[in-house]
Amino acid sequence: MTTRSIGKHRRVGRPTHRLRLTAIPLGLCLTVLIGACSGSGDDSDRKSSPTTPAIPTQSDETSAAGREEAAVTAYRGMWQAYAKAGLTANPQEPDLARFATGAALSLLTSGLAKLREDGEVIKGLYRSSPRVVAAGPSPASGTIAVLDCLNTTDFLTYKASSGALADDTPGGNRAVRATVIRVGDVWKVFTVAAQAVGTC
Repeated sequence: MTTRSIGKHRRVGRPTHRLRLTAIPLGLCLTVLIGACSGSGDDSDRKSSPTTPAIPTQSDETSAAGREEAAVTAYRGMWQAYAKAGLTANPQEPDLARFATGAALSLLTSGLAKLREDGEVIKGLYRSSPRVVAAGPSPASGTIAVLDCLNTTDFLTYKASSGALADDTPGGNRAVRATVIRVGDVWKVFTVAAQAVGTC
């Protein structure tokens, strides 16, 4: 499981929240099924600042494992970029477009724009343990489904002016569904949807 920094006191489907899940409506349509969560994911817990994530490479793209690893790296990079952008509610953060495209990019940037409009920022830690749940059998297959159980307990939204929490809505474990597609030589998250707390 990976622990990243970001934050807010709102959740998925609301205009403010951790990850600004607010920017990620609950009803957003996705082509992936997500559903396993645990505090003991495959990865050991790690904490990191929202620094610039590495670009997913395709050096091992001929193997299914290589493609899946690249897709998960893109997914992780997307949230890391979002966390970085959330610190200043910056919808123009360039790393967002490095790891997300299409509906996912629009959703994240619109959420950040709303945060900025409301005078809020995202800070804190989130825990993520994404895994591939569906992938094409060949290198030519360009879509991979990722399922995550995102813990937003400490990923909150704050008032930029005072540093106080924007609200008292608690976070928790929520299922996140995402589709990652191949765009040229890289993988990017194309759709993402975070569900309500308690869905994983």
